[in-house]
Amino acid sequence: MAVSVDDVFSQITARGLRVTRQRRAVVAAVADSSVCLSPLEVFEAARRDCPDLGLTTVYRTLELLGEIGALRRVHGADGCERLVPAGSTHGHAVVCDSCGRVTEFTECDMGDVVRAATRETGYRITGHFLQLSGLCVDCAAQGDGGARAPAARPDGRWNEKGSR
Repeated sequence: MAVSVDDVFSQITARGLRVTRQRRAVVAAVADSSVCLSPLEVFEAARRDCPDLGLTTVYRTLELLGEIGALRRVHGADGCERLVPAGSTHGHAVVCDSCGRVTEFTECDMGDVVRAATRETGYRITGHFLQLSGLCVDCAAQGDGGARAPAARPDGRWNEKGSR
């Protein structure tokens, strides 16, 4: 997924907000990642560029990025909410069960599903969230078999127990 950092900064400025060193670090941490990250992982990655960054600032910046459409929320293999840059205003994610890589897709003909849900529930459907999971091309080529490994830490390192 790709997000234009310059576009994000322009949208922040257009809201009358400053593009601070802390916001720059958070935007860079999200934009530079090819895997989905938890807010804490964004915090850890962003602190490498901005050691005095506070966790509250990270959460507020992530909320702002979500509001301007630069961030997509996904469910990681561990079932927890994770974050990835949004490459389009209406997109969906495929998350690799093995390495945590996220790829965006935009095609989603949900017409039949929406009509069925409306018939069954009586709801007037106003939106949807679609996420698929599987193995990315690299993991499938390695014959992974779909083992759910924890996502790599933002710095790519693992501890001796194989977790972040």
